[in-house]
Amino acid sequence: MAKQTLTAFYDSREYANNAALQLKQAGVSDTDVKISPATSGTGDYVDPAGTEGKGFWASVEEMFGGSDDHSTYMEGLRRGGIMLVAHVDDTKVDEAIQILEQHGSVDLSERETTWRSEGWTGGTTVTGGGVADTGAGPLRSVTTATETKSVPVAAMSSATTLASTAAPGSTARTGTDDVLQVVEESLNVGKRAVNRGKVRVHSYVVETPVSESVSLRDETVSIDRRPVDRAVGVADLGVDAFKERTIEMEEIDEEAVVAKTTRVVEEIGIRKDASDRTQVVTDTVRSTKVDIEDGRKVGTRTGLISGFTTEIVDDMEVVGSDGQHVGVVDHLDGANIKLKKMDPASGGSHHLIPSSWVASIDSKVTLKTSAADAKSRWTAA
Repeated sequence: MAKQTLTAFYDSREYANNAALQLKQAGVSDTDVKISPATSGTGDYVDPAGTEGKGFWASVEEMFGGSDDHSTYMEGLRRGGIMLVAHVDDTKVDEAIQILEQHGSVDLSERETTWRSEGWTGGTTVTGGGVADTGAGPLRSVTTATETKSVPVAAMSSATTLASTAAPGSTARTGTDDVLQVVEESLNVGKRAVNRGKVRVHSYVVETPVSESVSLRDETVSIDRRPVDRAVGVADLGVDAFKERTIEMEEIDEEAVVAKTTRVVEEIGIRKDASDRTQVVTDTVRSTKVDIEDGRKVGTRTGLISGFTTEIVDDMEVVGSDGQHVGVVDHLDGANIKLKKMDPASGGSHHLIPSSWVASIDSKVTLKTSAADAKSRWTAA
């Protein structure tokens, strides 16, 4: 898999160390992350003359197509800056860039402009933020199994530029810090439509034999011939006995006549009803907890408490792990936090709680134990 080389510049080693640590936690191997200079110092940085130094600068010059930008990076290092170089798989490049920016990478082109306004005349102008530029936009070095080449990425998202200004209000510090990050998972529950099947109503025609009884009348005409031997009577005098005559009689039968009528005997409808229900989704989320055992005597307001370097401020609220009110900070008393006696929860007396009880600090001090437990174990001052 191809790798891209990302270079970022920082004002302090702490920022670079934090960025390097998070890169490693994101899956970048230790051997692919390098911070230069390797050790901290108080004087001006001098270009290394040893084999390791030559190898580093040779790789930088090869990455950016020569040593034209050598002076700019040397000037940044001479002024106390820190350079971080990471070889990142293609699939992790965007995440790595975001990590480098979040930890305060320097806009080197802007910084160089400032240096030149102050009278510095060395090197060739660097453009494209914290990475050298050949005119085609920011560069990232792509490393394969057979070759190493610089590829312009100006057409990519603007998020690919490594340079960014340091976080507002941050103060550059020197020295080496070991950082232990506290990580928490959050549970995000959404919903989606799932097809549970369909209901279909289909009509078709069937024929069913039926029968009905009906009474019919049939007529039959019969001819009767009877031998007669009598004289023409008085009733026959007005009749010409020798005149031709015809007698007719119709024979009528009844037959069944079938007629059909159509009637609606039933209606079948189909409809869909929707109802809302509440489902409780239960899962587990992970978080890291940090316990600090500090045997030092704390005489200042600044201390390392539960993994956070922060300041405990007077009048800051103290709450238990259940979110219930415990008290209000009066001041730090050695390794203890002294609570105000004017707080209604104090009962009119100062109380001391160990700083080792602190779980986190943001806008308030949150303890590892519940409010009731803290109050049962605090000591009166």
